[in-house]
Amino acid sequence: MIKSLLAHLEKRITDISGKDYSPAPLSFEQVLVFCSRIYQVVTKLRLWGYEKKIIKQQNLPCLVISIGNITAGGAGKTPMAVYLAETLMEMGYRPAVLSRGYKGRLDKYSAGIAGDGEQVLMDAETAGDEPFMMAGRKRFPVIVGRNRYLAGQLALERLDVDVFILDDGFQHMALARDLNLVLFDHDRPLGNGRMLPAGRLRETPGMSAGRTHGVILTRCPDGSQGDPEPKAPLHGVYRGTPLFRTCHKPFLLNFFSGTNSGVRPGCLGKLKNKKAVLFSGIAKNRAFRETVTEFGVKVLKHLEFMDHYRYKRADFLKIRNQATESGAELILTTEKDWVKMDRTFAWKTDLAVIGIRIEFENPGAFNRFLKSKLNT
Repeated sequence: MIKSLLAHLEKRITDISGKDYSPAPLSFEQVLVFCSRIYQVVTKLRLWGYEKKIIKQQNLPCLVISIGNITAGGAGKTPMAVYLAETLMEMGYRPAVLSRGYKGRLDKYSAGIAGDGEQVLMDAETAGDEPFMMAGRKRFPVIVGRNRYLAGQLALERLDVDVFILDDGFQHMALARDLNLVLFDHDRPLGNGRMLPAGRLRETPGMSAGRTHGVILTRCPDGSQGDPEPKAPLHGVYRGTPLFRTCHKPFLLNFFSGTNSGVRPGCLGKLKNKKAVLFSGIAKNRAFRETVTEFGVKVLKHLEFMDHYRYKRADFLKIRNQATESGAELILTTEKDWVKMDRTFAWKTDLAVIGIRIEFENPGAFNRFLKSKLNT
């Protein structure tokens, strides 16, 4: 009962914080606004403590790059972490990703290797969704731990690494870093402009500007078409800070036949004009639906779940039944959802898994910027 009430409260707060509104007197929204003012004061005091070195930072004996944002929710931090790790590998570095392991099972005094770059060593429930997903790429090590310094020490002891990437690390001030990359969603970079829990801001642009070395806009209009600027002005606050534009490129990660007989290679073009049922439990479910619609899928129904939702067999049965009843030719989901799925479940309808990769509008400029910062 209590768990259900808390889940309902979380959903209500998430819904409110994601939209624009003017709180009515004595409303729940007004309570959230009051709480956000307290949160803002506490955040300012914490940042001031680190700035004045009253609160000490710990240092790892190698390069540390943070990828983060100032808003809660999906700005594309995990695809950016993958992109950065692969870019650093091309430059001759040996990167590892340090992740908090959000909603994983490790306690705050523990750290573990989710993947060593060759094999996956944890499941999704232990490591958390994003670390498990990155470890599954088997390209670079992924280490999990709420204490990123402890996670980094573990990596240095057991793995051959020379640079760390902090996934969602901008507010993790306990660990010093050499470079802070801050991501903003192009269409809604500051959400509704309110601090948590009334909005999605973890801190204001003014609080973050002095620590930001590079700004990355995600989900920009593809190519040179469309509005080149974000829908909330950032240049005034981050004046003089390099700004890079990127877009999210979907790709067909896996395709399973309805009999679960294996994976058939394919491309997104094979899905065009297919009638599909979607399901997803990510920060921006709507963005997933818009993405698959853009490459020609006919969406019959979209079953939306909370971010980091843990699927049960009953959920899979419901999704399968919806696909059968609606006459869908295809079931579509995201890579983040796929890593949590029961691989033994018989879907009876073809299942496609969509991954996302980051593409820079000007990758050469970003690489030059990165090299200049790493060589200083």
